[in-house]
Amino acid sequence: MKRKYFNKFTIALITMLSFSITSCKNAFDVEPEHVLDSEQMYQNVYDADAAIIGIYSKLMGVTDRILVLNELRADLMNVTINANNHLREINNHQVSLGNPYADPRPFYDLINNCNDVLANFKKMRAENKLDDNQFVQRYSDVGALRSWLYLQLGIHYGNIPYVTVPVESIDDLKDQSQYGPIPFDQLLDSLVQFTEALPWKDPYPTTATLGGFVDGYNTAKLFVNKKCVLGDIHLWKGNYLQAAKYYKDVMTYADVLYPTKDSEQWYETYRIGSLTNQLRNERWGRIFSEPYGERDQNLENIWMLPYDKNFSPRNPFINLFASGLTTYLLKPSTLAISNWNNQVRADNTPGDWRAVGSEGRGASYRVNPNGDTVVYKFVSNYNSSLPFETTGKFIMYRASKLHLRFSEAANRNGRTKLAHALVNSGINYHFDDNPSGGNNRNVSNTQQTFDVPPYDFDARNGNFPVFRNTWYRNTGIRGRVNLTRRDAALETNMLGMEDAIIDEAALELAFEGNRWDDLLRISLRRGDMSFLANKVQEKFIKAGRVSEGAAVRARILANPYLPFKW
Repeated sequence: MKRKYFNKFTIALITMLSFSITSCKNAFDVEPEHVLDSEQMYQNVYDADAAIIGIYSKLMGVTDRILVLNELRADLMNVTINANNHLREINNHQVSLGNPYADPRPFYDLINNCNDVLANFKKMRAENKLDDNQFVQRYSDVGALRSWLYLQLGIHYGNIPYVTVPVESIDDLKDQSQYGPIPFDQLLDSLVQFTEALPWKDPYPTTATLGGFVDGYNTAKLFVNKKCVLGDIHLWKGNYLQAAKYYKDVMTYADVLYPTKDSEQWYETYRIGSLTNQLRNERWGRIFSEPYGERDQNLENIWMLPYDKNFSPRNPFINLFASGLTTYLLKPSTLAISNWNNQVRADNTPGDWRAVGSEGRGASYRVNPNGDTVVYKFVSNYNSSLPFETTGKFIMYRASKLHLRFSEAANRNGRTKLAHALVNSGINYHFDDNPSGGNNRNVSNTQQTFDVPPYDFDARNGNFPVFRNTWYRNTGIRGRVNLTRRDAALETNMLGMEDAIIDEAALELAFEGNRWDDLLRISLRRGDMSFLANKVQEKFIKAGRVSEGAAVRARILANPYLPFKW
């Protein structure tokens, strides 16, 4: 029997010409027009590229599920009065059969596409339709994305089927005699083994047909960062040193992007540099508001997916978050807002530059004139008077998340002071024997960690002799937005520092699709599901729904995972 290519995969996904993609916008328009047999599709490297773009197009169609499951199930997001029963069920941890947000099939549909492509890439290599470099780069990309998808499934469903060959129908996976579920921890073992064995772990080179800049887009940002995925898998598994090594590799990727090392961007890319702009919240907010490909957000963002108003799939976040529409469904929780309000800036004024929603300038959330609290990260460029202007992006991974994950691994690997520095005011300040000493001194033997890789950081910044070393601009997660530093006693308190990292992630990464991930990982690590359950309960208590919070807490303690049913 001939297998159809992706069921509804279209010949118009992408047209590859010589060195480049004709248009990233056209590449992500996946309206079906034709169905191709795999024998027709996989003929050359451009067909292989089209298959990859097709997978990422389908990934863009499930980002709303990724966000809802990772945020609404946790403590920082809540439903509005407009929310439907499906969203309310997710919020209350009490889903019914048929809830589309709890349905694992869209993820397995993508995984099955990955399996089909991986099998055909092997066949193409055997038939010399892909050379060695073309094969290893593309096979590794799709393989790493599949591992990321499986990690998401494990996080939300616990025990799941791990299938690495194409199946005719996703419904076949319901046959547990053939596709029996495996425990989450065993899944992590399988993901480590497979993803570590991938032959290419770097981004596509600029000379590849999927590499370089096209129409102003850096296509490297479109594709999964394999080392971030490996870092996350190892972090979940408790392989902290290995996780830190992969995260550090990404932190220092600027050495590859800017080989001459004489660029401001070389010092700042993925290193959390200082925001010198007077209005720090505006500069930080540009991470989310700037159009895809602009300078500031490209320094911070590592993996992101673009949504164009003219092509499918449509931007799903307008309907979820834009105020003034009957489809305004989700909002910041009262707890999330309280978290920001409880922060103190370096000048001792209250509030967090990443929010300040009451001042009408917040980048994380805002309070509209009608009183609606809005998740602003996704709708900063949306105007309800122009309802069809829906171009935007979804950030899958950015430097702040990278630093927080590295800090989590380093902290568990005995580098609590280093974790404290990266979360607070940066390497330069916290590893200086005289932090207020200024630049006009000899800093040869200070402002660095004096540690082995991947914990070796050199942030020297002095004039006698002159030093401007790799990490001298690093100012830490809190330092970048000019907040007071967390207690110095945390430098020697591993569990306290871990709590501080997760609390900081709530302030920095709120609503971006990471929160349930973070809370569950800590709970499993500590063998204490109350860490997660208490955090989620607090959301309901802050909203004045005490009895609902108690019921949700009990459900999470009984079983934190979604039912694997459809």
